[in-house]
Parts: sequence; structure tokens; C-alpha cells
Amino acid sequence: HLSLVVAVGMLAGLARAADVPTAPQLRIDPGEHTATIKRIAADRAGRWLVTASNDKTARVWDLADGRLVTTLRPPMGPGDEGKLNAVAISPDGETVAVAGWTGWDWDGSASIYLFDRGSGRLRQRLVGLEDVVLHLTFSPDGRQLAASVGVAGVRIFALPEGRMLGADREYGEEDSHGVEFSPDGRRLVTTGWD
Repeated sequence: HLSLVVAVGMLAGLARAADVPTAPQLRIDPGEHTATIKRIAADRAGRWLVTASNDKTARVWDLADGRLVTTLRPPMGPGDEGKLNAVAISPDGETVAVAGWTGWDWDGSASIYLFDRGSGRLRQRLVGLEDVVLHLTFSPDGRQLAASVGVAGVRIFALPEGRMLGADREYGEEDSHGVEFSPDGRRLVTTGWD
């Protein structure tokens, strides 16, 4: 059964929200992804699974029964704007971070969107990333978010305030493709084409 969904950004209180399109876009929602799933993440307890796709949605699934719980809709535009390459869910399962080709059309840089997993509400937008985001991960305590930002390297943000804690830009002309915290949260491991 297909239903029509109007994707309207809930952008009040977000950084540079005035520049983000707020016009509704009519979309058909078949209840599943309609393009390649780029990343998958699960919370620490194994209750929630989140998938991010080139169809410009992230979907939250209940792992106990495989049921779709919520569809997350970051701001999107024509072409690539809104395609998701990266997803992470906080260890407690309450916050979902998504990114990819997100924010370029209105900021000229990439954004990371933080959603409330339960309500699907967009909480926060982290802006100013110099390249497409390819991977996201939360620290074990959920107080930091790390991002692989293509040729721009790695960024680490403090949460919930969204302040950048650090950056590693030494990836030369090659992409940073993956980032993970150690189980104790004291180290960060990254991968790249270099």
C-alpha cells in the first residue's frame, strides 16, 4: 500500500535554518528504501537498526520483529542534495545522526543532521563540513560524534552542544572513508585511501 508523504523540514532553531528550503515536496513512500542502502547502524542494546540510503531517507527498524518504526527525512533538494552516505545511532538508541550530500545546495558545505529516534524530529544541524560525509560514529558514552569528511579528513564534535572538538585534515588528496572509537572511547581509528 503506497501512501503520499509530504516531506516538510522541521527546522526551527537550527543553524542557518533560514537558508534551508522549507517548501513541501511531494514524495511517494512505499514503506521501504527505493535506492541503494549506503550504511547501517545499531544501538548498543541491539534494539534499533537504522539504514541510510540514496533515496534521501534514513529508516529506523525494530530489530525484534523487523518492523519499520520511523522514516527520517533530512532536508533535500533536486539531484544529489539529501542523499545519505552515513548513519550512526547513539549507544542509548535515542539520537540518530545522518549525513552525506547534505546541505550543499544552500550552504555550499556539508551538514550532519541529528534526529530524535523516537519522534523522528530533527533536533540539530552541524554545518560547515568541507566535503561529503562518508561515515559517522558515536563514542561509547554518546557524548562525541566523529565524521569521515572525504578529502577534508575527520571531525569530532561534542554533544549535545555540537561544538567541534578536533579535526584531522592530513589525508592529502585521498578520502577518509571510515572512523570508529575504541571501546573505552580514548582512541579513534580511521581509514582512508592514503
